[in-house]
Amino acid sequence: MLLTMEHFPLRLRFGEEKAFEMMKIAGFDGVDYSFCGFSGEAVGLENHVEGAKETKRLLEKYGLVVRQAHAPFVFRYGDEMSVENKDFLDIVKSFEYASIIGCEHVVVHSLKMPNMDEFFDYNYTYYKSLEPYAKKYGVKIAVENLRNSRFHTPEEICAFLDRLDSDVFSICIDVGHCAITGMTPELYISGMRKRIDCVHLHDTDGAVDRHWIPYQGVHNWDGIVSALKEKGFKGDMNFEIIHSFDNVPNDLMQDTINYLGKVGRYIMEKY
Repeated sequence: MLLTMEHFPLRLRFGEEKAFEMMKIAGFDGVDYSFCGFSGEAVGLENHVEGAKETKRLLEKYGLVVRQAHAPFVFRYGDEMSVENKDFLDIVKSFEYASIIGCEHVVVHSLKMPNMDEFFDYNYTYYKSLEPYAKKYGVKIAVENLRNSRFHTPEEICAFLDRLDSDVFSICIDVGHCAITGMTPELYISGMRKRIDCVHLHDTDGAVDRHWIPYQGVHNWDGIVSALKEKGFKGDMNFEIIHSFDNVPNDLMQDTINYLGKVGRYIMEKY
């Protein structure tokens, strides 16, 4: 089990190499690699093959690895599910980039429906349209329990994975999304009958998707750790605390990341 974190806010401020250096200093083992910005827009995919080679070089320089990543999420309901569509193509590019840097899982958001009764059928078609590209590049598509999805219970997300019926697909549990859609994270995790491959760990106030550092909100972290242990979680302790950095001055950023690293090791020791 490795300690990892989502790196986009650091890359945005300091550039990729400095972001990796700061994470290494703070004791992180790896990176949750973002191919998207705060609004889901594609980032770093214009010359994606050359960009991936440079990222791989920097990862090796700082002794970091990437085992999960996040695809862009501006593709929308009604868009053409084809590489002729730029937003679809960017997701495919993120698969190729991930394969070059050695990343196994790429989170791909489900699509929000104008009529949510269509959610499961339409998203089945959407994920299946991406499956050949995931196979081509040797990555797994991680389905996340988004707050605006229909994956508000463990039964719903597990049934969807059953329907996809392919080892190309995996599951990413976001504990904050559990909390704001009516179920505590520990209860959601305990109800899973499918393997949890990836996690987005962060805290919240239970009302809004805050992405705070653990112990700053309402989550029961002992309960979350116990539930993950109960399910035999083998993935990484991965933090997606993007908004905890929003108002931190540059001069205090390393100290903030150092603190997150200590929190991460504390949680890992409990595990």
